[in-house]
Amino acid sequence: MTPVTPRVKGGTVPATWDDGRMPTPDARTELFAALVGLDDDAAQDVLRRERERLGLDRLVGDLVVPVMRQVGLGWERGEVSVAQEHLATQLVRSALDRMADGWGTGDGPQAWLACPPRELHDLPLLAYGLLLRERGWRVRFFGASTPLHDLRRALRVHRPEVVVVSGDDPARLRASRVALDLIAGDAVLALGGRAAELAGADLPGTVLPPDLVAAADRLAEVLAEAQAGPAELLGTA
Repeated sequence: MTPVTPRVKGGTVPATWDDGRMPTPDARTELFAALVGLDDDAAQDVLRRERERLGLDRLVGDLVVPVMRQVGLGWERGEVSVAQEHLATQLVRSALDRMADGWGTGDGPQAWLACPPRELHDLPLLAYGLLLRERGWRVRFFGASTPLHDLRRALRVHRPEVVVVSGDDPARLRASRVALDLIAGDAVLALGGRAAELAGADLPGTVLPPDLVAAADRLAEVLAEAQAGPAELLGTA
């Protein structure tokens, strides 16, 4: 039987998703419909309920990321308007912001998170910060279009253990090479997002996995490897 694809105001709820998975749980369909239907209360209800049911890792990896990817694909196909896409992003951001309370406190290592200049897609980086906090990191989130030379001056004073620079546009990441070189001289540097996938091999820093949960797990290893130094990694220390 062909699955029915329900219609919602201003968009289509997919019967299957473009991440290669089977037809999704009701939560994805509910959240997508709430976001493109501009229903703030319904979207927040789904996110609160699923956070309690799934935990943060699965909320981000199995719900928020796939649904926001589908919203973006809907925009590319003309099924979701620019206004709907922008509001969907803000609704999800609002929910994630509320989860970020106190994420700069504690005794764990500190990670600074920033997007390069002119990079506006910082929602994945915000979700990534929450995953790091869940793993005991202290997080400072600088967000979209961060002046990296200014950030480098600040990190020389405050000395975070790791700086993560992430974005969607590889050209904007490449354009920040000089600042990235300077940052890498003062802190452990990691690169994330689609930009790092496409351009990171030619830039300083460690390229993180594209999956946010895997990237959050990987960052502790990146820091440990940097602290160990090449001799210990080679087993000659």
